[in-house]
Amino acid sequence: MAQALNESDIFNVILGTAGHIDHGKSTLVKRLTGIDPDRLPDEKRREMTIDLGFAPFELEDGRKMGIIDVPGHERFIKNMVAGATSLDLVLLVVAADEGPNLQTREHVNIMSLLELRKGIIVLTKIDRSDSDLRELVRDEVGEVVKGTFLAEAPVAEVSAVTGEGMEDLVRLINETIRDLPRRETSGVFRMPVQRVFSAKGFGTIITGVPVSGRLKTGESLEILPGQKKGRVRGLQAYKCDVSEIRAGHSSAINVSDLRPEEVHRGMVATTPGYFKSVRFVEGRFHYRPDRAVALKNRTPVKLHAGTGECDGRIVLLDKKELSPGDDCYAQFQLDEPIVAAPGDLYIVRLQSPMYTIGGGKILDASDQKLRRLRADVVQTLTEKEESLSSEGSRFEIAMKGAGARTLNMKDLSVLAKMPEKACSESLEMIGAKLVRFKSNRFMHRAAFEGVMDSLAILVEKYHRENPLRAGMEMPSLRNRARLEQPLLEQALATLRENGTLVLEHDKIRRSSFEIKISPEDRQAMQEVEKLFRETRFATPRRAELAEKLSYTKERLKKVLDLLIDNGTVLLLKDDVLLHRDNLDEAIELIRTTIREKGAIEAAQVRDLIGTTRKYVIPLLEYLDKIGITRRVENRRVLR
Repeated sequence: MAQALNESDIFNVILGTAGHIDHGKSTLVKRLTGIDPDRLPDEKRREMTIDLGFAPFELEDGRKMGIIDVPGHERFIKNMVAGATSLDLVLLVVAADEGPNLQTREHVNIMSLLELRKGIIVLTKIDRSDSDLRELVRDEVGEVVKGTFLAEAPVAEVSAVTGEGMEDLVRLINETIRDLPRRETSGVFRMPVQRVFSAKGFGTIITGVPVSGRLKTGESLEILPGQKKGRVRGLQAYKCDVSEIRAGHSSAINVSDLRPEEVHRGMVATTPGYFKSVRFVEGRFHYRPDRAVALKNRTPVKLHAGTGECDGRIVLLDKKELSPGDDCYAQFQLDEPIVAAPGDLYIVRLQSPMYTIGGGKILDASDQKLRRLRADVVQTLTEKEESLSSEGSRFEIAMKGAGARTLNMKDLSVLAKMPEKACSESLEMIGAKLVRFKSNRFMHRAAFEGVMDSLAILVEKYHRENPLRAGMEMPSLRNRARLEQPLLEQALATLRENGTLVLEHDKIRRSSFEIKISPEDRQAMQEVEKLFRETRFATPRRAELAEKLSYTKERLKKVLDLLIDNGTVLLLKDDVLLHRDNLDEAIELIRTTIREKGAIEAAQVRDLIGTTRKYVIPLLEYLDKIGITRRVENRRVLR
């Protein structure tokens, strides 16, 4: 049974090796930890590191930290990058009898692009070299690391075979990590998968270094891409049993309901519901200055993010082409889906020849291609880049990006990739930039203002297309806007309060809008209105107007539509029309009669207003519809 380990026993940072093949990285790790990181039979047979190796290292105070040993051969650079993305501190290993070589330089470039800040240069195999040769190698290494984060790094000279210098290296490691900040353990749990295997009696085991959050025994886990789910049966950190793993722990997860063949390196283990796999990733990209030619748009590349590697093309969003040493915003359009999050660091290599050309920081993962050389796209990416320095800013950017929808606390948590408690704190931080709705739902004010602008534009467009209509009917606006009802109501209420829109007779219009009516049309309107007022409850149908007034059918149709639109004439049902004043008179008569005599029948209404059944039935059904009366069997009562 594995030894139990408490959180206080772990220093959650990761140390890693880097350097050319056969310079002694694995031997050094074995000397430091007592564990051979080369676990594969093929590695032992060929005496060459092929895949990542892991070992716990005990600090002077008894706490443990993880070491990742990476392969040095150029054919296994993808494995090296998969390990390097987890590192906080690196040992750059250079053989004292050989000096820096090809992969020494590429590993330094990769670690610089991954924004490592601390390292130690280790000259190994000093038992094979004299002091003059070691001095020459020191100078050569100094040239390789000039201008990088390793330029001022301390140098240790050791022999992992004889043990010479090892005590000084151990002391140097302990001194260096004192200045390293421990990994932040807030956020949603996410761990790029480094290794998968099956253990007899336990089932599937997934290993890696979590980049955010915490995970406890018994919790659910989602594996992406693929959306496989399982439950955590057990956890280990540094080969010891723990009840919880955190960001920066070298961890192993025993997962139920998951077969080993369903998981592989490059996938991500995460808290369910927060992340999704995508084929479009945006980032700030730095093109290495030692490249000989400008980078063309849509160059085929390999993107290395987390432990994953994927082919695709780099799309330059704000540059036509990119000169060596320059930066740009880029979108990676990938052949296969990956899982990434804002702030993740990445490496880019050419597909052929396979060579590291640059890297940077991921700004977002997308559902669609972005258009090149667009000011709005660049502005959005600039805001996202600036937001990476603050959790509150990242939260605000996520809210802005939600678009025209309100969000509850769970929605906000998923969108911002933050626990609900952190979201609640961020809501308070942004204060006046927040719009609140009923049922504890929220929206960023900028997004809310965007909704109001779109509604005003919809109404403006309706006016242009229908210059003789009094306004847009509310059902039509609801259908075209396609907004949640509470959002639509609050946006319209705000637009009415600030004087942008006016609501009259269930029609919405711009406050500045006026129907432009010719003198001839206005004269016809007055005569049609007079006719409907005078005929009271025996009004003509549309087709009968031309027989009573000396205007063309086209003009009469136009002016009658205007009168209906502005509410002067009301269409009850089946082409039955009444003047609003007459309708109001009928409503008052019916109300008074019902209050004095009780429920009323259609025949009584007919006699009351002096008309025929042809008008009475549409009138009563209209009053039912607008909430004046209610039908009970063959009678009407007041609502």
